[in-house]
Amino acid sequence: MSSTSTDICDVKAGSTITMEFHEEESRSSRAIEGKHYGPCLVYMAPLASNGKGNVWFKIFEEGYNPNTEEWCIDTLNRADGQLEVVIPADIADGEYLLRGEIIALHLAEKVGGAEFYPNCAQINVVGGGTAKPPGVDILQIYNEDDPGIHFNLYDGYDSYSIPGPK
Repeated sequence: MSSTSTDICDVKAGSTITMEFHEEESRSSRAIEGKHYGPCLVYMAPLASNGKGNVWFKIFEEGYNPNTEEWCIDTLNRADGQLEVVIPADIADGEYLLRGEIIALHLAEKVGGAEFYPNCAQINVVGGGTAKPPGVDILQIYNEDDPGIHFNLYDGYDSYSIPGPK
């Protein structure tokens, strides 16, 4: 993926896609440094919106699992930077922006310390339904003092509230 790419990938609704996150362009590196614990989130928005306004809806989220004491970052690094996500089976056919995101919380004990690592692609969904989920403004989904953004990894915890819409 590249910020200058104009390719649009055809994706069948209900299928599993793989998004990749890597520290380096070689694609042979892990997704992110191992101590950068935090959630992984994936959003979609109609391409015609250019991502502006209340158009983004969440299709995937994974945060902290208290049973395994692992974060999505652990899962992602174990999979060599690959994150499998299911495109909703009932989503309306059409072209969409797809935004994967890692939020690193290693400095988030301070307000404003969370680090955001987005990754975007353009897809054309085929074989879907009629669903057009309500959206939110991607620029308004997080506040720096939200519990899932302002979070202390070093103070002991047994749960985590994933930020953003459901």
